[in-house]
Amino acid sequence: MLAMAVPVKDGKTDTWKAWCTEMTGARAADVADMNQRYGLTTHAAFDQPTPDGHHLAVVVLDGAGADTFLEKVAASENEFDSWFRSMLEEVHPMDFSNIPPTPQRVL
Repeated sequence: MLAMAVPVKDGKTDTWKAWCTEMTGARAADVADMNQRYGLTTHAAFDQPTPDGHHLAVVVLDGAGADTFLEKVAASENEFDSWFRSMLEEVHPMDFSNIPPTPQRVL
């Protein structure tokens, strides 16, 4: 299992929530396919407002592919994965040309 808190860019909270709604609605089958391809049994995100008015996306990935998910999405040429990656970069301060290391469990 992998859990991470990723900042939502200022002014992008509504975009992030609409994207999440799209992924659980109109694009749910595409998300299910992506999760299966990458070995995820759980792919969940939670909105965590911060005391200073910002938002964090608390993301939980579980399954055999959780530790390599971001690296594989970064390298994928799949059409849905490209859209998913572009949305990640739009709403989070992420650059898929330089993926950060996978968070390490400490407890």
